[in-house]
Amino acid sequence: YFRLAKGRYFVPAVLRIPGSAVSTVKRGSAETAELDFIGSVKDSKNHSAGSVRDTIRVKLSASDAGRLAQRSLQYDTGFTLAPGEYRLKVVARENRNGKIGTFETRLVIPDLDARDNGIRMSTVVWSSQREALGAAIGSAGDTAKLSGLNPLVQNGRKLVPNVTHVFRRNQSLNVYFEVYEPGSVRSVAATLSLFLGKAKSFESRPVRLRTSPLPGRPETMPFSLQVPLAQLKPGRYVCQLNVIDEAGRKFAFSRAPLVLLP
Repeated sequence: YFRLAKGRYFVPAVLRIPGSAVSTVKRGSAETAELDFIGSVKDSKNHSAGSVRDTIRVKLSASDAGRLAQRSLQYDTGFTLAPGEYRLKVVARENRNGKIGTFETRLVIPDLDARDNGIRMSTVVWSSQREALGAAIGSAGDTAKLSGLNPLVQNGRKLVPNVTHVFRRNQSLNVYFEVYEPGSVRSVAATLSLFLGKAKSFESRPVRLRTSPLPGRPETMPFSLQVPLAQLKPGRYVCQLNVIDEAGRKFAFSRAPLVLLP
């Protein structure tokens, strides 16, 4: 979740479907597939808070179709929600053979404006790649409008959340988050530490933000950190992000697991 304004949050949603679950049909020199997506968000009283419905047609070259089983297809959308508890449910249907898959999860959007203590922060996004907007197989509703709302989209490229938290040593760990209404001096520092067991294997230099807020979002300050992983040995790590608002004398941290493969 990312705060757009007081009481209004944008929640980007990314679906990945294993290519092995998708059947293609040859048309000319290309392989094609068609998928339907239906998504709904309901609040704690089972009232609808948002919905999407799309039919996506995928066109693959012969070489890409041959590697489809080892890849995944990606579908992007997003919802604008008020603070509260929700259930998100998505149904995907592959139209050639009628296969259906569903996913359901609980969403909790906190009311950051109600917090008197601590730093007001967005979700922390852990990622291993940025990709062009055209890399997604489709998007729901008004693509331009969604891209304009989505903080993960910048300069025509999108930061793709790594939902499995599995990385390889030839990749970099990209971390993105936002701080809302920092201290009046607008001096906020962030560091990233990686722990292997009880031993600290890495700690970044402090990233200090003394800059103007995001356009159109006057009390929002973005943070991006990047850590090349080649310097670390394979294993299971814990990542800890430390954020200090020196002017506001506030502190926050976020932890996440990370599996590093050779």
